[in-house]
Amino acid sequence: MNSIVSPFFADLVLWLMYIMVAAAIGVTVYSFWHTLRNRQKGDDIVNGVPAGKIGWCVAIGLIVCLILTFALGSSAPVVTNGIRFTDTFWLKTTDMFIYTSSLLIIGCFVSAIVSRFRS
Repeated sequence: MNSIVSPFFADLVLWLMYIMVAAAIGVTVYSFWHTLRNRQKGDDIVNGVPAGKIGWCVAIGLIVCLILTFALGSSAPVVTNGIRFTDTFWLKTTDMFIYTSSLLIIGCFVSAIVSRFRS
C-alpha cells in the first residue's frame, strides 16, 4: 500500500489559496495606486512624525529582507511524505517566506517591548 492518497478537499483548499493570494496581490496593487494618486504635499509628516519616510523605509526593508532570505535559503532536496522535492527555486522561496515571517514576528515583539518601556 505505497500509493499516496491526498486529503478529500485538498484541491478545493489549494484553489482557495490561489484565489486568496491573487485577491491579496490585487488589493495591494490597487491600494498602492490609490495612495499615490490621492497623496497630498503635506501628508509626509503626521503630528511631527515623518510617516512618509517611515513607510518607505519599511517597504524597502521588506523587499531587501525578502531578497536576502531568498539568497540565503537552502536548495538542499527535501523528502516530504515519501516524495523528494528538488526544485531549487521553490525550496529557496519556501525558506524565504519562513525566514522573513520569523524575522517580522521577532521584530513585532521587539518593537512592542521597546514602545512599552519608552516614555
